[in-house]
Amino acid sequence: MDISLAMCSSPQNSPQKTEYGLPTFAFLFVETLSWFAQSIRSGTWTYYENLPIERQRAMSAALRTHAPAGFADWYERGMSDWQDEQKIEAVDDWIEANDNEANTWLRDFARENREALLAMT
Repeated sequence: MDISLAMCSSPQNSPQKTEYGLPTFAFLFVETLSWFAQSIRSGTWTYYENLPIERQRAMSAALRTHAPAGFADWYERGMSDWQDEQKIEAVDDWIEANDNEANTWLRDFARENREALLAMT
């Protein structure tokens, strides 16, 4: 969480921009935490309902390029199913079941991008 706060506190951060004006690794880190946290706390549909489609598309592309297998598929499933209570339940279940894997991956991802992270903070 502290890493996400540091990224969001960067002078590069611009909430109006699709990727917040952050480098892809930082955008992906911040947005993945948001996706998981909001989904676990309030349900996945609440994450998607207020997120602009341009940002969803950017997140999907970043996940497809950098995340472990399956993350992009489940994210995209949420993009298409968030308005259907029964369908989105499968995404909720996947997120809960993969929370530890997501945290491990994000920790490793931050380590891999350590130099870039230090440069932006």
